[in-house]
Amino acid sequence: MRLRGLLFRALIGALCLFVFNEFIIYYLVLLECQWPGKSDSVNGQEPVKVMLLADTHLLGPLHGHWFDKLRREWQMHRAFQSAMTLFRPEAVFILGDVFDEGNWVNQKEFDVYVDRFRKLFHTPQGTRLLSVVGNHDIGFHYATHPYLVHRFEKTFNNTGVTLTSIRGVNFVLINSIAMEGDGCQLCETAEKELRAVSAIFKCGRGIGQCRGVPKLEEYSKPILMQHFPTYRDSDRECKEHDAPQIEPFRERWEVISKESTDLIGELLNPRLAFSGHSHHYCYVEKNRLGIEEHTLSSFSWRNKNDPSFILAKISQADHAISRCMMPVENTVINLYLIGGILLALCSIFRLVKYLCHLRVFYDVRKKYYKLGK
Repeated sequence: MRLRGLLFRALIGALCLFVFNEFIIYYLVLLECQWPGKSDSVNGQEPVKVMLLADTHLLGPLHGHWFDKLRREWQMHRAFQSAMTLFRPEAVFILGDVFDEGNWVNQKEFDVYVDRFRKLFHTPQGTRLLSVVGNHDIGFHYATHPYLVHRFEKTFNNTGVTLTSIRGVNFVLINSIAMEGDGCQLCETAEKELRAVSAIFKCGRGIGQCRGVPKLEEYSKPILMQHFPTYRDSDRECKEHDAPQIEPFRERWEVISKESTDLIGELLNPRLAFSGHSHHYCYVEKNRLGIEEHTLSSFSWRNKNDPSFILAKISQADHAISRCMMPVENTVINLYLIGGILLALCSIFRLVKYLCHLRVFYDVRKKYYKLGK
């Protein structure tokens, strides 16, 4: 019975270590993050609370080990659902590269992909989930195909330029792959959509011919959401960044081109920009458009040892942003190692102690047996 008790205690200890590392740690780490306190209300309306993340890179059937896939998806699921429980945002924006192999899988595999995504990133009632398209979702400009574009658009209702308004705060979601400016069909369509959205904002300010142009609920300068950052030379321009190395960026590869950046600025006149793609965080106080831009790090531990996301309060005239860190991969591994070693040592100590007591018991019993004899 005593030996069974030792095994039971060891199993309970291992279970507690597992529960802490796979459930509790996400809440403990995320509790250190809070909604930013500063953001003015307009006309008595509270600012819109949004959560932003990027580059989830859900693994597909072609690349990656099954355990790596299982592990990364579990981590993202727990981090995301813990954030939903703690923060309850009104909207969640995923800034591209939702999938890692979206441009390679067939329709059947894509349907499985989408089903997994919806289960992993399920949002509670009252929280909108919006996804921007990335190069891993439909391929880079030189490799994409209308079929891939249509497939993503059918699922997420966004592959060109989309205007989304939440209580008077306007978000413009842009397909960075379509910002090539080479006259291709995808690019021409996106530019037309960009100009159509531009006309909506101009009419919101009372400029131009507005007959037949959709009306805004309330005019406010838009928030730019896209996968590629606006043009910058490198992360040297960042006031804050966590890139391991800083290299010159290539236009249309790490960032959109100067021409596309200028066109977006001219047509939309945005006041704030968010992007992803680089897998590393960068805060630029004034980008090429003269506005604040946040490039988000990857949400996946496969790409980042210390992933993060952003909580933002955005009103029609102001905004406040808080960067939230998630559990560090090395910390979790070290907790497993240290906890496992301590559990093993405690179990060995108790087992040796039990065996010593058992030996003493048998020695005493043997002694008394001889005396009785």
